[in-house]
Amino acid sequence: MKKSTFQEFLIIHSIRLFTRNFPCLDIHALLTPDLLHQLIKGTFKDHLVDWVCSYLEETHGSTRAMEIIDDIDRRIAAAPPFSGLCCFAEGRGFSQWTGDNSKALMKVYINAIEGYVPDDMIRAFHAFLKFCYIARHDIITEDTLEDLEDALNHFHEYREIFVSTNVRSNFALPRQHAMKHYPGLIHLFGAPNGLCSSITESKHIQAVKRPYRCSSKFNALKQILLTNQRIDKLAASLVDFTARGMLTEPSALSHL
Repeated sequence: MKKSTFQEFLIIHSIRLFTRNFPCLDIHALLTPDLLHQLIKGTFKDHLVDWVCSYLEETHGSTRAMEIIDDIDRRIAAAPPFSGLCCFAEGRGFSQWTGDNSKALMKVYINAIEGYVPDDMIRAFHAFLKFCYIARHDIITEDTLEDLEDALNHFHEYREIFVSTNVRSNFALPRQHAMKHYPGLIHLFGAPNGLCSSITESKHIQAVKRPYRCSSKFNALKQILLTNQRIDKLAASLVDFTARGMLTEPSALSHL
């Protein structure tokens, strides 16, 4: 039985967007860079880290691969305390990965896998991390863009090791494909650091997660909305009271 357009592509063919006749519309130009989901949680966590585990299993078998992964976790956990480094007491075995977990793991992962994977895999990680850290700059110049493109070219060169070791058959991956559009999109929209979805993620924590934790967890939506309404009113009162000189010392409202 032939699938309908909706079943196959989740598209309702009878609907026509009002923008269909806009002569200058380019939908691809609306897709801004997303550091969090394309690079940090996407290419690094969902692709490269998982590919290393697949390589170890493909090369050494399941039992030996698990022994190596356990040793990699021990190396990660053994990272010394230092400013800017995160302590992973149990290695990379998080129950739930967050963007902060992935950013912290980036700083120690290459050292943890060294000796267990081919040199070109290490070089692929190095080139990707260089690309990622350059893309996270607050100020990006033409020289910075040249360094970005150079790092991307090296990443594309060295990631072929995952094909030659039978980990991947191709790299038809939208999140990695998006990386080659970063230079052009940076010209259009500016530094990706000001467009990253982590900005709205942090607002989601403030507006949804924290109020949810304060709720009874039953029919929580109404309680979340009421909590946000009260916080907004308290924040407005803080501004008004401060302007009137009624609050001169830090108060319990100052964190709102």
